[in-house]
Amino acid sequence: MASTNTKPTIVLLQGTFQLPDVYYSFAKLLESHGFSVVQPTFPSLTDLESPNFTKKTLADDVLVVETLVRQLVDEGKTVFIFMHSYGGLVGQEAISEDLTLKNRQERGLPGGVTHLFYLVAFVMPKGQSVATAVGDSPDHDHWDGRFKMRDPLTTMYNDLPTDKAAYWAERTIPQSNAVKDTVMERCAYTYVPSTYVVCTGDKAVPPQVQEMFAQLAGAKVKKIESGHSPMLSQPDKVLALVEEAAGVAA
Repeated sequence: MASTNTKPTIVLLQGTFQLPDVYYSFAKLLESHGFSVVQPTFPSLTDLESPNFTKKTLADDVLVVETLVRQLVDEGKTVFIFMHSYGGLVGQEAISEDLTLKNRQERGLPGGVTHLFYLVAFVMPKGQSVATAVGDSPDHDHWDGRFKMRDPLTTMYNDLPTDKAAYWAERTIPQSNAVKDTVMERCAYTYVPSTYVVCTGDKAVPPQVQEMFAQLAGAKVKKIESGHSPMLSQPDKVLALVEEAAGVAA
């Protein structure tokens, strides 16, 4: 936990199957409480009709995030990594040890990554890929190098009002299937303090699996009664947990 009164810059790493605007209202909430928020765009969820789309891997997403975070810490900023769902894998791979606050302080440099915040997010050991560790989910449809959640209404938005759940479900998108083949080479959770928020009503990632992820990360565990997308259904509770993890006053 960062012991500072200055609120860090939050790098918000999205989950899969969603457009970035799913997080816009929550990002505005964070900003209204004094945080700066940056949300990078993942190549594996962008330009869906491009002939190169199905070649985009988790490594492409990682490169975008690592480049962004390096720029922020080189500017002397403290950085808090907020990861939702698939974003957990991108975050653990993107944050090298030289980007951490501790490492940079030891070298007499300002800024650095202070905390990893997992919101029902995936965590994986070094040497594994989604393909080897998880495989193909029966909840996914696959076609032409793409995959997508078959029933997002009930798996991703089950605790939202019906109209809002339908709105977001209709806006889900496929991801490049190639993200499953990237082998994890870094485990940022071994050198950055972390918090894992278990969502007990999640229908996409079972709570017992979330508990396993949290244990692997060695994270401080928090629980909320919500589905897979609490940044939509319970934003104030998620905000409070971010404030706590960041070690700053609300």
